[in-house]
This record gives sequence, C-alpha cells and structure tokens, in this order.
Amino acid sequence: MKRIIFPKIFAVDVLERIRREIIIYVFAFFILWGFLFFFFPYLFPYLMFPYFKILKGQPLVFTSLEEALFVILRASFYLALTISLPFLLLRLWKTVSQEFYEPEKVFFKRLFFVSFFLGILGFLVGYLLFIPVILKIFLFFGRNFEANLKINYFLFFVLKVLLFSVFIFQIPLFFALLIREELITEEFYKKRRFYFLGFFYILSLFLSPTDFFIQILLTLFFFLFFRLAFVIAKFLK
Repeated sequence: MKRIIFPKIFAVDVLERIRREIIIYVFAFFILWGFLFFFFPYLFPYLMFPYFKILKGQPLVFTSLEEALFVILRASFYLALTISLPFLLLRLWKTVSQEFYEPEKVFFKRLFFVSFFLGILGFLVGYLLFIPVILKIFLFFGRNFEANLKINYFLFFVLKVLLFSVFIFQIPLFFALLIREELITEEFYKKRRFYFLGFFYILSLFLSPTDFFIQILLTLFFFLFFRLAFVIAKFLK
C-alpha cells in the first residue's frame, strides 16, 4: 500500500501563515466567547434538556453569589472552543495543504471529513443516549435521597460526558489508520478476535471501573468501532 509522503511543511513561509491563522482565530474565539456568554440563558435549556426531562420541575441550585457567573463564563468558554476549533483546523489545513502532494491532499481531505462526521455523531449519541442513561443510573442509586444538585457540578458533568463521547467516536479513525498502514489486517483480527474483545473490556474497566452495565456497553461500542474501522480504512485508501 502506498505510504504517506510528508513534504517540507515547516518552512518559514508556511510557519508564518500558520501564525497568522492562529492570531485571527484567537480574536474570533474571544468574540464568539463573548457572544455565547451574553446569549447563554437561551442556550442553557438545551444543555439541561436531559436533566429536565428526567427530573421534571426539579431546579438546580448554586450556593454562592459568584458561582453562577463563573459557571456561565466557563461553560460559554468550552462551547466557544467546541464550535470554533473545527474552523481553526480547516483554516490550518488550507494553509498547510498547499505544500502537500496531490495523493496526500486527497487522503487528508477524507481524513478530516471522517473525523468531523464521527465527532458530530459522537456529540449526538452523547447528548441523546449517554447522558440520559448515565443520569438514570446515578439517580437510581440516589432514589432514597432528595436530589438537590448544584448547577456547577451538573453542567460540567454534561460537558465532560459530551467531550468523552466525541473522543471515543474518534477511535474508529485511529484503528482505520493502523489498518491502512497494514499494522492490523483482517487475517490478524480473525486469528485474535477474542484477544481484541478482552482488550476492549479491560479498556472499559479503566473508563468505568464501578459499573458493569457501562463496561459491557463500552466493550460493545469499542468492538463495533473496530469493525467500522475496516470500512473507514477502505474509504481512506
């Protein structure tokens, strides 16, 4: 299989263009952060939708005067970073891709497309599936107590779950690159499939050491991701 050939992309003129793009991004990021901060009250119900759907009418609380302000500042910061980062990567790609050869341009275009698609899919699965399921599990253990959740902890719990979901949905891309470079082959997988299952379960133990149901769910996700990687590898050829 043809290997990727990296041209000299760290020439002075290329680094100068990258620096200019980063400076523009920083200014645009702070503008977006300010916009999201002032409009956060309109975005908050969408972030809290899984919570309000499960605990109808149960408000979130804050225990200090400055807590709500800092929660909005941090949450709007992470939202601005999540929204703007793909655009930065695209701008950097347009800057650097001028130095690549044509086969490498095609490869990285497909790579970015697959990564972006998996990221969006991971965000939706995290929002619509992972958060409601994890909430129901945790609230089940607290059913004998009165829920009085702080907005600070809950909001960042939601953001961490979404970030985790986006991250694990990038795993097929990692495996696809290994398959494309023939470090993992179909024949190798068939001979050692049970070893792969054991590895995925051990990985799920590290990610969720106390919940057997989540461990099994993550193991199945990792296994499906690994099978999906063979399809992605063919697309990246």
